[in-house]
Amino acid sequence: MLIGKRIRHRRISMGLSQKELGSHLGVSFQQIQKYEKGFNRVSAGCLLEIAQKLEVPMSFFYADIATKENTSHHNQETYSEKEQALVKNFRELKAKKQKAVLWLISD
Repeated sequence: MLIGKRIRHRRISMGLSQKELGSHLGVSFQQIQKYEKGFNRVSAGCLLEIAQKLEVPMSFFYADIATKENTSHHNQETYSEKEQALVKNFRELKAKKQKAVLWLISD
């Protein structure tokens, strides 16, 4: 299920819908939903295509699974639904509004 969560997190952070990712892979948005929720396993070939579309290395999906000692991937954590929505909405703002939000939350 960790792989599915990482797919979902990265897809949302890039502003892609399940339908858009599914279209790229030649599958339905329901299939993407099943991958993300862990109901269906993602084949290695399909995961490679997902990684290419989401512009991440394959190791992105396996970082915490492969080894807990490797600290180089700890910044790639899974975010809550609220945090994902925040990133998505922030990316949709015009540059001037993004700058205002950053000013508002900076020290």
